[in-house]
Amino acid sequence: MEYDVFVPGDYFFDLIYTGLPEFPMLGREVYAQGIIATGGAMFITATSLHRLGVRVGWAACFGNDYYSQYVRSLTLAEGVDLSLACEVDRPYRRVTTSIPFQGERAFVTYYDPPPIDLDAHWLAAMRRCSFKHLHLGAIMSLERLTPLVEEARARGATISMDCQDVPNLPNACTWPRLLSMVDIFMPNAREALLISGSSAVESALYRLMEWTKIVVVKDGANGAWIGTEGTIIHAPAVNAGPAVDTTGAGDCFNAGFLLGYVVERAPLERCARYANICGGLSVTQVGGATAAPTRAELDAWLARLGD
Repeated sequence: MEYDVFVPGDYFFDLIYTGLPEFPMLGREVYAQGIIATGGAMFITATSLHRLGVRVGWAACFGNDYYSQYVRSLTLAEGVDLSLACEVDRPYRRVTTSIPFQGERAFVTYYDPPPIDLDAHWLAAMRRCSFKHLHLGAIMSLERLTPLVEEARARGATISMDCQDVPNLPNACTWPRLLSMVDIFMPNAREALLISGSSAVESALYRLMEWTKIVVVKDGANGAWIGTEGTIIHAPAVNAGPAVDTTGAGDCFNAGFLLGYVVERAPLERCARYANICGGLSVTQVGGATAAPTRAELDAWLARLGD
């Protein structure tokens, strides 16, 4: 099996309420105008990459419960290759209820402890295939990251890593050492500021560039910023329509960037253009991957924008 991008990581079952007249309060009931059940977490990344024509291998883990099987069925319906995934004969529930309201979101989440050693599963899956790039959807400890990086480097693969707005993010790990292990770090603007201890995105980029080769900062309506070799590039946002739900926008952005970086080996400005289109489109419908574009849709937007 040959892939462009290898993606370790878990699914989530996302239940999203929309069109609330007010935010829920204790002791009161409010009625939503809409609801959607869909896949979250690495389902969004894998689906977004696949729609763009990127050969993606997702080493997921699914249980025998309803939530696992629902997201697995969605993945197969998308045509995503699950040859590297595993199934266990027990529940492995990973569920998030999302409540978007006035441009922000609230979440309630439940997840079962992993039923297997996920790190061992991911390493075994990596050894069963060939791939050009390893993409990590969130920060990992040095202990967990090191074996994955070593396996990827042994194959000549490049590595990217998104962030995660965890509590006490500035001290979540030894950032210089962690980021030195990857080629591309892809936080959002808030995360970049917290990690770098900076008050402005530009200064955050300079600090993060000291620790890794390429920094890609997702800055919402301000577009994206790329820092590499002491140089900063700004890529304006693409307004594809009113923002309905920002869930998964960063994952769709990542997919567009990796299409350019891994598959086309395009200049970083071009990668960011793809990323901003994918991220801009993703927020126009409810659900992380609902509006993730196909390659034809991406090309249509490029033509529309005169690229």
